[in-house]
Amino acid sequence: MTHTHVAAVVGDRTLTEAEVEARVAALRSGPLAPRLPRPGTADARNLRRWVVQVMTYEAVVEQEAATLDLRPQPPDTHVELRLTDALRMGGVTAAVLTSLPVAPAVRARVTADIAVPEPAVRDYYARNRDLHPGPYEAERPAIEDELHQAAADRHFTLWLERRHAESVTLMPGYEHPADPRHADATHRH
Repeated sequence: MTHTHVAAVVGDRTLTEAEVEARVAALRSGPLAPRLPRPGTADARNLRRWVVQVMTYEAVVEQEAATLDLRPQPPDTHVELRLTDALRMGGVTAAVLTSLPVAPAVRARVTADIAVPEPAVRDYYARNRDLHPGPYEAERPAIEDELHQAAADRHFTLWLERRHAESVTLMPGYEHPADPRHADATHRH
């Protein structure tokens, strides 16, 4: 009889150590392999913890998509993030949004009610004339879109973090890389 070790539980889904190791192995055989930490090191254990974070966030999004009866977006609508967008969201959220085909549909549903008030657009325009030198009416659509994307990114990230906290149980050894409960915690938030 084979004993399956659990890395995390996400709602009603169990994420096994074997699934985590398969994902790490895929990374180690991919184009970024030379940049990954050597196996057996503290950094390699933290890489595995980061992979668990991504996998559990993916599971949260997949479960939400199933609940909302959402389907993956077509491949031609692949999400491209600028570095500033990824930094604003955080690495795990950005990774999930760009790698999981159904994530953009979930993000769109979760952020559907986000609106940017006109005073915020005018204030941004007044403070950033060097970036938007035209007459206000000509610049307003681009500014409104930029502010809307930033607000949607923040809202989706906070929503996803809240859902993750509510529905994920990480087993010992699979905590967040910064969790002080494990000896390999090297970065702090």
